[in-house]
Amino acid sequence: MPVNPVSGSVELPVIQAQAEFDGALDNARAAVPSSDELPEGFDDALISGAITVGGQMIMMPRANDILGEAMSDE
Repeated sequence: MPVNPVSGSVELPVIQAQAEFDGALDNARAAVPSSDELPEGFDDALISGAITVGGQMIMMPRANDILGEAMSDE
């Protein structure tokens, strides 16, 4: 829902701003490929990549901490 600008520096009326926003939104939606246009196996590759990144960012630092504690002289 458009609102009037707080400062007087913007001269666009709300209706014109809403029309421009709707046009930009339609262009953005048209640029995003549908699931039918994606290559075969894309979902599987995306899930596999997410698991790999999650393992590298979450599991590996903790594993290094555990290894460091196990190898310490204390």
